[in-house]
Amino acid sequence: MKKKLTKKVVSNLPEELENHSHSSNETTNKNVVYVRRNAKYNVRLCFCLILFLISYVGCILLINKAFTYKDAKIIKYQDKQEIDYKVYLKKNDFYEKNYLDKDMIYVSNLIDNIDIDFTYDFLIVEEANIDFNYRIVGDLIISSPNGNKNYFDKQYILLDNKTASINNGNVYRIEENIKIDYDYYNNLASSFKNQFVVDTDSYLKVYLEIEKKTKEGSKYELNDKSISSINIPLSQRSVEIKFDVPDTSDVKDIVISGKVDINLAMLMLLILSLIITIITFICIIKLIIIKLPRKSKYEKKLKKILREYDRLIVETTTLFDENSNIIKINDFNELLDVRDNLKLPIMYFNVSKGKKSYFYIKNNDDIYLYELNILKLEK
Repeated sequence: MKKKLTKKVVSNLPEELENHSHSSNETTNKNVVYVRRNAKYNVRLCFCLILFLISYVGCILLINKAFTYKDAKIIKYQDKQEIDYKVYLKKNDFYEKNYLDKDMIYVSNLIDNIDIDFTYDFLIVEEANIDFNYRIVGDLIISSPNGNKNYFDKQYILLDNKTASINNGNVYRIEENIKIDYDYYNNLASSFKNQFVVDTDSYLKVYLEIEKKTKEGSKYELNDKSISSINIPLSQRSVEIKFDVPDTSDVKDIVISGKVDINLAMLMLLILSLIITIITFICIIKLIIIKLPRKSKYEKKLKKILREYDRLIVETTTLFDENSNIIKINDFNELLDVRDNLKLPIMYFNVSKGKKSYFYIKNNDDIYLYELNILKLEK
C-alpha cells in the first residue's frame, strides 16, 4: 500500500534559503570565540611539540650515558722462570774449587749440598693488582727402573707459603734460594733399595710453585699457576741434574669479554624522558585528529541518499518557481512514496554547500519538498 499523501498548500517559498543566517553581532561574537579557541589549540600544540622534541633529544643523549658498552679486550702477560744452581763438594784431592757449576756430571760421593736459585719474573702489558702465593717443595720419588710406577713418594716442604703482590704495576720478580742436603735424601733412597733388594730409579724433584690471582675489585680476573722444577738423581754413582723450566717466550692472554655498564641515575632519567616522549606524542596525535575534517551528520545523510537512490535523483541547478504550492515532506522515505505514486523524478538542489539541500518533486504547480538541513540534524 502506498502512503496516502496529505496536501498542504503554502503560498510562498520557505522564508529564506538560509534559515540559519545570523545577525552581524552574533557572527562577530562567534568569530571572537573561534579565534580564542584556535589560539588555545595552537598554544597546546606548540607546547606539546616543543616538549616532545626536548624529551626525544634527551632520550637519544641519555641512552649513551645510561648504557656504556665496553669492547672485548685481550691483555697479554708473560711468565719468565730461571733456575741456577751450584753443587758444593766435600773435601777431596781432585777439585780446587769447593763447588761445581751447573750442567756438569757430578760424583755422588763428593756432593755435600746443592745450592739452587729460583728466579721468577712476571710481566703484564697494563697496570694490575695481583697477589702471589708461592712455596718450594721437594718430592722424593722412588720408582721402578722404567718409571711407570712408584714404590715410594713423599713430599717435603722446603719453603713454606709466602705471599707477595703487585699494586698498580706491570712487573714483579720473585727470587728464592734453597740448599738441598744431598746426603739426607740420597741415604733414604739407598736405604730403601738395599733393604728391600729391588731395582729402583730414585730422584728428588724440587720445584717452585707460584699461584697468582687478581685482587678483588680488579677490572679483570687472572687465576693461574706456574711451576718450574729441577730433578736431582739419587742412589747413583754419578749424577746429572736436569731441570724443567717453561718456555720464556710463551705469552698468555687474559680475555675480557665485552659488557654493558649501566648508570642507574642516567637510566632513571632515560625512563622519565621516554615516558614524557610517549605521552606528548599521544597528545600531539590527539590534537591533530581533533583538527582533521570530519563529516557532519548532514554530509553523511546526504551522501547516503545520493548513493542509495542515485537512479531516482536528478541534480538540478535551478530552483522551482516561488509561486508554486509547497508541500513539505518531513522524511525522505515519504518523498519516495510520492515519487512511486506520481512516477516523476526527484530533483536535487544544493542550497548551501555542506548545510542545506532540497529534494523535491514537481507536479504541475505542486512542489513536494524535503529539506535536508544541518541545523535540524545537529539539534
